[in-house]
Amino acid sequence: MKTDKLIEMLARGDDPTPQSRSLLRLALTLGAGLAVSVTLLALWLGVRPDIGVAMMPVMMKAAFSAAAAAAALPLAARLMKPGRPLGWRLGAVALFVALAALVSFTALMGEEPGERMRAWTGGGFPWCLVLVPVLGAPTAALLLWLMRAFTPTRLTMAGAAIGAVSGGVGAMAYSMYCPIDSVAFVTTWYVLAIALCAVLGAVIGARVLRW
Repeated sequence: MKTDKLIEMLARGDDPTPQSRSLLRLALTLGAGLAVSVTLLALWLGVRPDIGVAMMPVMMKAAFSAAAAAAALPLAARLMKPGRPLGWRLGAVALFVALAALVSFTALMGEEPGERMRAWTGGGFPWCLVLVPVLGAPTAALLLWLMRAFTPTRLTMAGAAIGAVSGGVGAMAYSMYCPIDSVAFVTTWYVLAIALCAVLGAVIGARVLRW
């Protein structure tokens, strides 16, 4: 879209894409990204061998990851188009992070002192910091491609929002592989992995979304 044409449309208050169509495209993009991430997980890492008996904690981790993506999704959708106030959307992300930190602290305080470090770290390196961004990359690529069509103007923030949403999707897929079910682990390291995705998204989005 030509810059002059975009400025003229914004001045008239025109919206080149109906809201319903934008939301449908966004939903289809997220669904496709999740499908690719799950396929990548199955072919590369496989699911945890006890997933049949561990279905409840796996579903809880996936639900937490979906909640993280949902917290950032309104912000990403708002940033798709220029000149829109963000309103409560930044607050929703901050609230989710604060609640996750509170849950993590509460869960750790409920552990025996000698078990707190293991419950927090899972007894080793938190590989979700590496694997969640990798599994979230397909969704991020699709969302960046989608958002380019909507001429966003706050590119760094838009990229960060895309990264956070993609990280949540990647964490949903990763939950089927992750062998650690500790609440403190999930509410700490999954959030940090998603935050890392947001940082990467901010850096990459500032370049890819430039128009």
